[in-house]
Amino acid sequence: MKKIIFALVILALTVPSFSQQKENETVSEVKELNGFHDVIYSIWHTGWPEKDIKLLSSVLPDLTKNYNAVMKAKLPGILRDKQAKWGEGLKKFSAFYEDYKTAVEKKDSVGLLNAAEKLHMQYEMLARVIKPKLPEVDAFHQVLYSLHHYYMPENKTAKIKESVALLKEKAALIPNAKLSAKQKAKEEEFKKLTAALTDAVNKLDSMLKSGADKKKLAAAEDAMHSRYEELEKVFD
Repeated sequence: MKKIIFALVILALTVPSFSQQKENETVSEVKELNGFHDVIYSIWHTGWPEKDIKLLSSVLPDLTKNYNAVMKAKLPGILRDKQAKWGEGLKKFSAFYEDYKTAVEKKDSVGLLNAAEKLHMQYEMLARVIKPKLPEVDAFHQVLYSLHHYYMPENKTAKIKESVALLKEKAALIPNAKLSAKQKAKEEEFKKLTAALTDAVNKLDSMLKSGADKKKLAAAEDAMHSRYEELEKVFD
């Protein structure tokens, strides 16, 4: 009996709780890609500009280790809509890694420099796939994710009300988001879609307070989710 209890305690300590797993799903991050940063930094900021072939060759074991980790990485739930772009990016990432590895093995200095440049470029592209375009929109999405995928389907009334209240707060911050020079070109569309999202959140909030039935609430939440998707894609 003591062994069983001990085993259950160890299991409880080592297995993430459901709430922890759900929290991890709402973070727009791939830790394996973050782990790749150090080796690519060495390649791009020292080896490549200094044409240090010896250094570029010596980092191959570390590069391979981190490359394998990135290739096996799974996107968190909040990035599920990025899966196709991530997969396409990984194909190019893999091809450039193989070019790098082959250049090291063949002692092809020119090929190695070219491969280093392409590998770095593709690393940046992968980072852009998962990086939120605007922190304010990402903060809204983190709340929306749990509402859309958990609380609404499970009809958790208290959590739904709590989430919608938070969404109203998050939506109010989006119009004040600082746009980059490139994003400024679509500022008018951004404002229009932001207003539409705010209206959808307010409509859902009003329906909640008026005691609308589950079917109507679900339809309103779906509509709000669609407005978010339109806003999220405006800078693609």
